[in-house]
Amino acid sequence: MTSTYEGIKECYYRVSAKALIRNSEWKFAMSKEHTGKWDIPWGWIDHWEDPHTALKREIMEEMGLTVKKISSQPSYTYLAESSWIASPKRPICMLIFEAEVEDFNFTPSDECTEIAFVNTKEAQDLDLYHPNISVMKEIEKQET
Repeated sequence: MTSTYEGIKECYYRVSAKALIRNSEWKFAMSKEHTGKWDIPWGWIDHWEDPHTALKREIMEEMGLTVKKISSQPSYTYLAESSWIASPKRPICMLIFEAEVEDFNFTPSDECTEIAFVNTKEAQDLDLYHPNISVMKEIEKQET
């Protein structure tokens, strides 16, 4: 165990569910947090909550959008270190699901102040929280 995670068991991961949502132009939805950082829509999975329920809840709470479809299994999973300013860095596991929402009538919140639709080239110009661009590139590569 490293000193960064002192007091936390080596097997401990905070788990988040993330949504790959695309518009009619096949651009990815990105949400801007109050810190100015961008990420694909996501939220922490609460204890005893399944990822689908968590993702629906978080997207409604943070963006005011209703999720109508989520892939049955995550399309991608990756591990990283949290980059939160307000909390200590810790290992996180991200489950990334392809999802659809009923519409894009976005309602800003404290946790999501803006949304944008970008391709991978445009996403490189954003101040990103996590390396989601690699997942977006993989999807675009599969489509060509």
